[in-house]
Amino acid sequence: MRTGYLECFSGISGDMLLGALVDAGVPFACLAETAVALNVGARLEMRKVSRGGLAAIKVDVFTP
Repeated sequence: MRTGYLECFSGISGDMLLGALVDAGVPFACLAETAVALNVGARLEMRKVSRGGLAAIKVDVFTP
């Protein structure tokens, strides 16, 4: 089992957290299925981004 620690002394953005989880190895399909299972109409989309010379995964959350 792995443990992650988040130092969120000034808050954290949900989409950034989801992208970091995918980058850390959580399958995107698992997150997308969980969003659907919540039955609130949310869906997730993932894409690779590069900003300031850093590459990451960005997860967008869409709601009706």
